[in-house]
Amino acid sequence: MDAVNGLLPAQNQPGIELSRKDEERGEESEFLQEETLRSAAAETSSLKSRSSIIFWKCKLWMIITSVFLVLILVIALSLILYSVVYIDEDEYWDLELIASGVPRNFSGIVNVKCPNPNVNLSESAYDVFSKNLNKRLNDVYSHSPGLGIYFISSEVISFRENNIASYYLQFLVPIENADFMTYRMSEEFIMNILRQNIYDKQNISDLDIPECTDITLDPSSVTIKLI
Repeated sequence: MDAVNGLLPAQNQPGIELSRKDEERGEESEFLQEETLRSAAAETSSLKSRSSIIFWKCKLWMIITSVFLVLILVIALSLILYSVVYIDEDEYWDLELIASGVPRNFSGIVNVKCPNPNVNLSESAYDVFSKNLNKRLNDVYSHSPGLGIYFISSEVISFRENNIASYYLQFLVPIENADFMTYRMSEEFIMNILRQNIYDKQNISDLDIPECTDITLDPSSVTIKLI
């Protein structure tokens, strides 16, 4: 049927409306697809940005940790090399040099105190005390960092009046310069080693002497002379 006055027949209008609706639906679908793509792209970009930040943070921590580990390793290696290369003169024993040394002997006294000043110790008591004192002299000088390598022997010679013990010390020292004899092997240096030991422990323990159960040494009475 032909159009009348430029108008479409009434029966064609529903088809036109359906066509328009289909076009509108297509446009809406395309718009939704574009929005979905934009959202997905934005989310992907955000994830990439976050991943990049996390990656650089991890990389920074790895760098800092590596620097600390390298520093610790360098310090440890330095200490190991120093301990291997460094030689303490007091701990180094040149046996040939010491064996070819010269004797250097000292004599000294120390006052022995008993709580009962009027008691007279028996000869056996003096023997027990002499052995104990001699052991102490050996321990003091043989374990001395500065004199242990030169110490040979000690001996308690006798007891005099007022319970004064006399002792003898023997050293064998290498032939060195005058400074060594002046400072390390001086009377004052050797005396102060024994005196300090007595200050640290004045009591004489493990003595079976009924006449005097608490014997002590007087550090101020210690004297040593070169003989």
